[in-house]
Amino acid sequence: MNLKSLLYSDHKPRKIAELVILYGVLPVIVMLDIWDIPLMAILLFMGITVYLYLIYDPAFDTKTFLNWKQGRTELGKILFMFGISAIVMLVLIWIIDASKIFLLIRTNPLLLLIISIFYPVFSVIPQGLAYRSMFFHRYGDLFPGDALKIIFSAAAFSFGHVLYKNWIVLALTFIAGLIFSYRYFKTKSLAVSVLEHSLYGVWLFACGLGYFFVSSMVE
Repeated sequence: MNLKSLLYSDHKPRKIAELVILYGVLPVIVMLDIWDIPLMAILLFMGITVYLYLIYDPAFDTKTFLNWKQGRTELGKILFMFGISAIVMLVLIWIIDASKIFLLIRTNPLLLLIISIFYPVFSVIPQGLAYRSMFFHRYGDLFPGDALKIIFSAAAFSFGHVLYKNWIVLALTFIAGLIFSYRYFKTKSLAVSVLEHSLYGVWLFACGLGYFFVSSMVE
């Protein structure tokens, strides 16, 4: 068996083991801070690794990286959903801790600008590759029914944030994961999923909820 056959083996027990390691074990290792590596570096390495894995997989359709023609039909729905969600998120931070509302806008707008530029590139794209492109392509057939695929993708995305050790973060990312995974499943477009994820992520930091996503690993 050559290396390519080994890497892309479709053996079901092998894929289950991969799923557990990638989306279960690795987030726990990051949470335990065993590696003295900045979170952004980990995300960047993850994104590059998953990208390379996918483009050399003969069964993967690289058109799903963009697929803008099909994805753009969802833009109106994305903006409508985001508008409602933005209001809900603002109300939520007001209920949890009103002092954090628009914290970065009030205290450090330059940092918010930097986040708005670099967050989509170094965080959203790697997560989109790992939790949408890779998950649905490689492990989607492990789950019976489309709904379960979306739910488990969202659960994996949420658990990937376990390093923050905050139930609010886990709850928010699970709900967001459902939205992003559904959109990816519907459009088969990573670009559209990344756009939607970026909207929510930047607003998260702008409205004040990003306070709960602060980690000692972020540098």
